Amino acid sequence: MHLFKRNIIWVSILLLFAGTISAQSNHLGSWLIYAGNNKINNKWNIQYDVQLRQYQILTQRNQLLLRGGIGYDIKENNHNLLLGLAYIETSTYDKEDQIQSVFSETRIYQQYIFKQNRNNYFFAHRFRLEERFFSNDFGLRSRYHLSVQKPLNNKGVRKNRNYFSAYNELFIDIKSGKFDRNRLYAGLGYGITDGIRIETGYMIQSQKNITRGQLQFILINNLSFIKTNRK
Repeated sequence: MHLFKRNIIWVSILLLFAGTISAQSNHLGSWLIYAGNNKINNKWNIQYDVQLRQYQILTQRNQLLLRGGIGYDIKENNHNLLLGLAYIETSTYDKEDQIQSVFSETRIYQQYIFKQNRNNYFFAHRFRLEERFFSNDFGLRSRYHLSVQKPLNNKGVRKNRNYFSAYNELFIDIKSGKFDRNRLYAGLGYGITDGIRIETGYMIQSQKNITRGQLQFILINNLSFIKTNRK
């Protein structure tokens, strides 16, 4: 019960922060995310995520994203190389909030993830290259994602424990050699089990002349597919 009350307090503070920012702008949306990273064996793993991105909080769909890939750890639980495929469907709206157009995109992507642990701060560096296929165009984009997680009441992100989470991700359009966008996020998470977590936070996305705030609600599944021998 004590942990539950503490979680409510942290989430309330976070939502108050997001509400203060959104009061200065009408551009506040939401992202619902289910993400997984599951081990197949000691070297191979699968990573995937499903995202429903909305212009308004829990309404007015902007994007549906389906993404997945298979990865290989060069070292145990670190230095992961991955090849993946993604499908994105995007809806745009006019000034009267009516759907103006719907278009789709297919991506092939390659990524490398390197993890570090410094004084109970868990860092992850992700480098990703995307080949983007549209109906009448082709894009090439690079991304660098730096994230950190900090347990708030114990060492490690695990069952019945709260943690702080933050990241920044920079996107560069390789074809034009110009800035594409940047995402800055801060949130709080809770371990339901050692392999399943929930997280909520606030993300600011900056794109050229547009800046939008997004509330994120995330379910993370890191359960392993490796069978353990029980005595």
